[in-house]
Amino acid sequence: MLKRFTRACLLWLIISMLSMALAPATFANNVRAAAASTKAQGSALAVPGIDPKFIYQQLFYMVTHFQQRESGYHTEQGNGHDGFANYWSQEMLTLLGDYGAEVHSDPFPVQGWRDRPSTTSAVNVEVTVPGILHPEQVVVIGCHYDGEAVSTQSANDDASGCAIELGVAKAMSEFWHANHVYPARTLRFVIFDAEEQGVLGSFHYVNSTVNGDLKNIVAMFNEEQNGIAYPLRYLGEMSNPLMPFYVEMSPLGNSDLYPQQNQLSAQQQANITQFRQLMQQAVIASFQQFQAMGDQMLTYHNDQGQDIWQPIFTPDHLSYIHQEDDTSGGSDQIPFTLAGLPCATFVGNSTYYNRNAPPGSYPFDQPEDTIQLMNTFANGNSQQSQALTIALALPGMLTTWMLSQPAILGQQASDNQPIATISSIGLSQPGQTMHFDAGASYDP
Repeated sequence: MLKRFTRACLLWLIISMLSMALAPATFANNVRAAAASTKAQGSALAVPGIDPKFIYQQLFYMVTHFQQRESGYHTEQGNGHDGFANYWSQEMLTLLGDYGAEVHSDPFPVQGWRDRPSTTSAVNVEVTVPGILHPEQVVVIGCHYDGEAVSTQSANDDASGCAIELGVAKAMSEFWHANHVYPARTLRFVIFDAEEQGVLGSFHYVNSTVNGDLKNIVAMFNEEQNGIAYPLRYLGEMSNPLMPFYVEMSPLGNSDLYPQQNQLSAQQQANITQFRQLMQQAVIASFQQFQAMGDQMLTYHNDQGQDIWQPIFTPDHLSYIHQEDDTSGGSDQIPFTLAGLPCATFVGNSTYYNRNAPPGSYPFDQPEDTIQLMNTFANGNSQQSQALTIALALPGMLTTWMLSQPAILGQQASDNQPIATISSIGLSQPGQTMHFDAGASYDP
């Protein structure tokens, strides 16, 4: 996660979205209804579920096998940058191959770190799943996979987001299969490169890769550093408070970070407003879904070192999910928000660099950012923590619920006709050749 960035100004129109609010007073009734629906349908949930263990396992494997993911340098001597991207993209194809998924690698130049010029290009990796109703309309799920020069695993920042993307892909694929539907709009999973060097990958994506197609982007979800958040207590100790989780969304008014937000069109303001309202519903619905899946209790350590059970995902815990304006920036949502698009960044603890940082501040961008340390923060030892496992799944659950809504991605039964989708990669300029790619077209 970056602390500083360069501002850019982009404003575009996007399609309108519908939303509706869900009153917290109906929470208990909806939990019972969701549980009854799950029991009646068997494996076919009303909305996509999420597999917490799968996300944890993917995170553990990737960060222990592909370390030192520094962008812009050769991959000899143990640099796992390219290996990570290749593994991630192949896993995506395995999960989404039945739905016409295609992988695109999009290289772009970077200068590298100060006094150490880069030796190779950075690379964004995109996996596209075409929509069958409106393939021209796109939802982007992104995060970054590069690390700082000093980092090793970069587990929390931001391999966690890459693992969550895999979890979302698995959940959506299983949901589509169980319900015999396909995504109504096109879904693009992206891992951005060179975020740590200045949010370079996502700016390249917005300014060059999607170029004039920004008006067709419905929403952007940024899976930032996650896991050190609700329902964790630092070291798993009851004496420590529950850690908050943040949903940072595109602001509507003027701010120091996005001064041009007061220039949004009426349509853009309406789109962002409705997106934020739908996100409020998503938080409540995700709590219900966790309860329906059986994640209702968690153990923490008392003062005597004994494990005691405590309820989680209860109505009084909704206050630990902070939905707020994106005022900190520093990540790959920035260029999308500057473009006037509805964005949500899911992020856990990020107080490490604050003055007088509180206990439990996780050392992201440091060599000790490992899956073993994440487990220790969650439970006091390096073994797999159930609290960490569930915390990693929370942003995935929010994402899958949002994707299942007709206003965002939606789903559609197939008419058994071939699906044609065409996209272009690269900046379009007068007098220059344009390259179109129809590789994602397929016959269901």
